[in-house]
Amino acid sequence: MEVIEQELYGGAITMNLPRKFGNISHVREVPDHQEVFVNVDEDQSVIVEILELAAEASDDSCAAFHYQQLAEDNDAEESSTIQNVSILSNAELPSWPTEAKIYLLLGQQRVAKFNERQRQLESASAEDTRNLVQIMMVVVRLPRQETDIVISYNVPLQIAAASSSREVAHEGDIQEAEVWFRNLIGSFKVRDWGLFGN
Repeated sequence: MEVIEQELYGGAITMNLPRKFGNISHVREVPDHQEVFVNVDEDQSVIVEILELAAEASDDSCAAFHYQQLAEDNDAEESSTIQNVSILSNAELPSWPTEAKIYLLLGQQRVAKFNERQRQLESASAEDTRNLVQIMMVVVRLPRQETDIVISYNVPLQIAAASSSREVAHEGDIQEAEVWFRNLIGSFKVRDWGLFGN
C-alpha cells in the first residue's frame, strides 16, 4: 500500500495516508476546522478536526464526549456503542508535548449516508440503509492550546442491502484497520504550533 505525506491546514500539520485516500475538499465544501479524506473504493474515511477544548468534559471523559457528538451528527444516538477507551502514552507518540492527554476510543454506530438518511426520515416505509460502521477515534487534548484534536477513522463492517455503499464497500478487517490507524496516528505531526493561536 503506497503511503504519502499529506499536508493539513496549509502544511501546519502533516500525517501519512495511503494514496487511495483523496481530499474531499476538492469535491465539496469542508468546514475550516476539518480535513476530510475518503477512500471511495472501500467507503472509508479519515476526519481530522481542531476544536476548542470541551471544558464540560473531563480529561478522562473527553473521548466519550466527542464520540457522542459524532453520534448526534450521524443521527446514530440509539445505535451507538463504545467498546473501549484507552490512554496512549507519550512513549508511543513522542512527537506530542508531555502535557498532552491522548485517548483512543473504539466504537460502533449504525450510520446511513446523508441523502439516504433524509429519505428514511421522510418515509416510514423506506428500507433501512444504515451500515454498521467501526469508528476509531483519537482525541488529543492540548490544555496549553485550549484545544481538542479529534482524529476519526470510519470502516464499514456490515453493509445494509438497501445502502448505495453496497456497490463499492467491502466489509472491513477490524484488526488490520486498528493497526493501520495506530500507524497513522504515529505519523501525525504539528509543524507549526502557531496554528492554535497561542
